[in-house]
Amino acid sequence: MPTKNYLLVTILFLIISATPQLVAANLIDCNQASVTLSTIQVNEYSAEDFYILGVCEYKSKNFEKAYNYFISAKSLGFANVDSLQTYLIECRKQINNIPVNEDSVLENDDQVAVNNYKHKVQVYLLNIIFILIAIIGLITSGYICYKHRATKSNIFLSILLFAISLALIELVLYWQDFFAYSPSVSIYRVLFFLWAPSLYLYLKTKYLGISIKRKELIFHYLAFFLVLIALVIFGNFYDSVNAETNPLLNALDIIMNDNWIKTIHLSAYLILIIAEFQLNKKLLDHSFKNWILTLIVFVAILIIFLIARATFEHIFVFDYISKYFIAVYLILFIAVLEILLVVQPNVILGIIDIPQENQTDNKYKNSGLTENMSVQVKSQLLDLLKNDKIYLDNTLTLSKLAQVINVDKYSVSQVINQDLNKNFYELINDYRIEEAVNIIESNPKKQVLDLIYECGFNNKVSFYKAFKKRMHMTPKEYIEKQFSKV
Repeated sequence: MPTKNYLLVTILFLIISATPQLVAANLIDCNQASVTLSTIQVNEYSAEDFYILGVCEYKSKNFEKAYNYFISAKSLGFANVDSLQTYLIECRKQINNIPVNEDSVLENDDQVAVNNYKHKVQVYLLNIIFILIAIIGLITSGYICYKHRATKSNIFLSILLFAISLALIELVLYWQDFFAYSPSVSIYRVLFFLWAPSLYLYLKTKYLGISIKRKELIFHYLAFFLVLIALVIFGNFYDSVNAETNPLLNALDIIMNDNWIKTIHLSAYLILIIAEFQLNKKLLDHSFKNWILTLIVFVAILIIFLIARATFEHIFVFDYISKYFIAVYLILFIAVLEILLVVQPNVILGIIDIPQENQTDNKYKNSGLTENMSVQVKSQLLDLLKNDKIYLDNTLTLSKLAQVINVDKYSVSQVINQDLNKNFYELINDYRIEEAVNIIESNPKKQVLDLIYECGFNNKVSFYKAFKKRMHMTPKEYIEKQFSKV
């Protein structure tokens, strides 16, 4: 199995392993807690005390009291944010199911039931749309990984799409109370640490033509694997008491839930992406520039969301609504990416060279090109390539070449396909790379950026791709190899 595929297999294994076992939430003795807390003044209650009271009231179906206790626990910085959030959401659901608005007393029971039903249907429909788009994202991720696995950069795009889609699916299920158990650990919080590294590595390898070494790969994904491994080891012991008393669990809780840490993590990669883009933007096609700028804006807006959440997370309503907006934002990103994969696959997947013209003898069986004409066209073509070096013209096209030879482009294409067993772009790039190699061997100190245009290419990505295909190494590696011989 290729090295780049081990990463996906390992990630999938660890994520599946990290899913905690369902443990009974009824771990609190409410009678004992009531006796113990009765000896303490209310103003001396800790966050854990309020949490225990909230759980007890929740069990007694006093949802409004439970909600108030949980809010108090949250304001005092209760450690287990996931468990607390689960109870808060459930309390709000239960409270909302009770018709408390003044107008409702004037309505009959049937009308109240209809209104409640409409609200639930709207929420469920929206969540279904979320899940469907996220599932499409997972399917697309698998398709990219399988269909374009030969290109390492597309593996990183696949990981990014997989991580965002899976996180959204879990988040929606979490809202629907599928994960209301204790210990409650959300894998989507860990998947966050896949987003920025995958995006950065995708852009770096795809559009900037820079190869990634194994050490660099490990470095960028280290944070994700460390958090995930810690979750696999400690996940089943992750409850409110242990999180407060165990330093390791407390650190894990902070890393997964602290929005400032997420903001710093994402901002660091945004800086790296912008720095690489500034260094190489002159070598990029207009469409590639626009796509990279779109991704930069996407990350910047996500950072703004995280900063807002980190600043106002103590306000429950804002905390809940902002999480919902982030989910909508990520869904829009997946939807836009899906559309672009259909409309502009060459930009997203980096398919730069025009697809090969797989000509066969059957295709030319009705051709009017005679054998003598074919020999003449081939002779003129090779003369233009070897002596006139027409391939150095970076605007050269098949039509332009045919005009110089003074024949139609279909005849030129037939000669290239049948006599040279190549298509037009393969032939031209062969000569361009041969020219680049000659320049490097005559001047090992030659800069790669100068080399690109001198041998007929008009962008860095096409040059790197063509060079590596023929020389089995990058231009930089080849230059270093030649320089070491000097």
